[in-house]
Amino acid sequence: MKGSKPGARAGWVTVLAVLALALAAGPACRSGAPGAKAGAPVAPPDLLRSFVGQTLILRHRGDDKSVSLKRGQLASLSGECDVVVDVRSADFERGTARLNLQMVGRPRLARRGARQERCGSDQPQILLTVSGFEPGVSASDLQSALGEVIPTPEAYLRAHGVTYDLPAGPAPAAATPTPAPTPEHLLAARPERLLWADAARQDPAHRVRHEGQVELEGVVGPDGRLHDVRLLTPLSVEHEESVRRVLPAWRYQPGRRGTERVSVRVRDQFVFRIYF
Repeated sequence: MKGSKPGARAGWVTVLAVLALALAAGPACRSGAPGAKAGAPVAPPDLLRSFVGQTLILRHRGDDKSVSLKRGQLASLSGECDVVVDVRSADFERGTARLNLQMVGRPRLARRGARQERCGSDQPQILLTVSGFEPGVSASDLQSALGEVIPTPEAYLRAHGVTYDLPAGPAPAAATPTPAPTPEHLLAARPERLLWADAARQDPAHRVRHEGQVELEGVVGPDGRLHDVRLLTPLSVEHEESVRRVLPAWRYQPGRRGTERVSVRVRDQFVFRIYF
């Protein structure tokens, strides 16, 4: 710029240098996630999310308030107290899985009779801790390992030598329609109850101890589960809620019309126990 002063020329050089640096840094800035801060930690995947809300069966150690195990111990675990549990919460951090469980009943197998377990005490809440996993373990490997100690009803049946080829999975939504029951005279085989659970509830006041039979009516679907359950034994609202918590653990061999699995209406009984 002819006639300009040296100081002005130096100022223009500085401005151009700043603009060049900004343009060079622009792509790098745009490559980050919007709003993300440099060096911000990435939240780890929630590997145990699928366990929460499931009704499963804690094997061997159902009379312990706290169960702490190593990964290598799962396949050889021993004990005689199995309980049905609801998974209330679960997390995995630094190679350790922690699951908070609520005991809702005790499992029964048709081939083993009504009284099978030898539980020293009732534990309404159980903390299950399993350590020794690699920090980078996959969700499928983690779930498979934990299935040794807290299996699905389907896996529990197979562990006791009962052939059952229906898939595991969460209970169907209440709004899911159940196929209409098939009339009895059209059946080639009625449903066979393979696994059920006697319900248990702790008396909040620690004063009442009681045990009695409960009768229900429902529909066994082609999936081998109970649907549209109606309790025929009168119960209070709180006691009915406790009883219904064990029903997702029940499994039947479905009824058949020819070779087709069909829905069939059934009536069954089980025990409801109130303990201190």
